[in-house]
Amino acid sequence: MADFTPLRTGQFVVRHLPGGHRRTVVVVAVVACLLLLYLVFEFGRWRAGYDVIEQTRERSEMTARITELEQQSAALRAQVASAELARDVDHKAYSEVEQTLADLQAQIAKQREELAFYRGIVSPEDGVGALRVQRFEIQRGNSIRHFRLRLVLMQSMNQERPVSGTVLVRIEGTQGEEVRQLALNEVGGQTRRDGRVTFQLRYFQNLEHDIELPEGFYPRAVTVEVQAPRQEPVTATYPWQVQDEG
Repeated sequence: MADFTPLRTGQFVVRHLPGGHRRTVVVVAVVACLLLLYLVFEFGRWRAGYDVIEQTRERSEMTARITELEQQSAALRAQVASAELARDVDHKAYSEVEQTLADLQAQIAKQREELAFYRGIVSPEDGVGALRVQRFEIQRGNSIRHFRLRLVLMQSMNQERPVSGTVLVRIEGTQGEEVRQLALNEVGGQTRRDGRVTFQLRYFQNLEHDIELPEGFYPRAVTVEVQAPRQEPVTATYPWQVQDEG
C-alpha cells in the first residue's frame, strides 16, 4: 500500500486516497446504485400487482405439464411402433390392429394439439404473447339448423395482468339472393344488446354459444372481432366448416 503525506491548508487537512481505495469506493457506489435500481423496479412491479412467487409457480406448473405431455406423446409413439410391427406380423388381426393404430394416431394428434396450446402460453411464437384467437370451431347441434360455436382466447405468461374485453361474432352467408351478416344475438346466442360477448382471462378462456340459423340461410364464413383496452383489435375470419364432436 502506497504511503501518503497529509497537506495542511489553513484549518483543513487534505489527504489523497491511494488509487486502490478510489477504485473500491467507485465499485461500491456502482453496486449500490444497481441494487437501488433493482429494488425500485421490483417495488414498481409489486405495486402493479405482479407476484414473482406466483408467476414462478404457474410457470413451473405449465413446464411440468409440457414435460408430462411430451412423455405421454413418446409413450404413444412407442405404442404406434409396436402396433405397426404387430400389423406386419399378424395378418389375421389386421383390422383390429388398424383400428388400434388409428386410435393411437388420433391420441397423438390430440396430445400434440394440447402441447402446442400450452407452449403458446409459456412461450409464444411471436415472442410477445398479446391477446389472440387461439382456436375457433363449429360443432353440430341437435338438429340440422342448430350449431355450437366454440372460441378459445389466449394470451401468454409474458402478460402480467388479466385482460378483459368484448368479442363480436358475425356469421356471413346468403338468404335467397341477399347477402346477410348475422350477429350472435340474432341467432339465439347469449350476448349484450349490441351483440357482443364479454370476457375476462389471465391466460385463456373458452367461449361457447349454441345458435340456430334461420330457415333458408346458408352460412359461408364467420368473422370474429376481439377488442380489449390498451390493445390492438384482433380480427379473424374462418370458413364455415362443421366438425363432428369427439
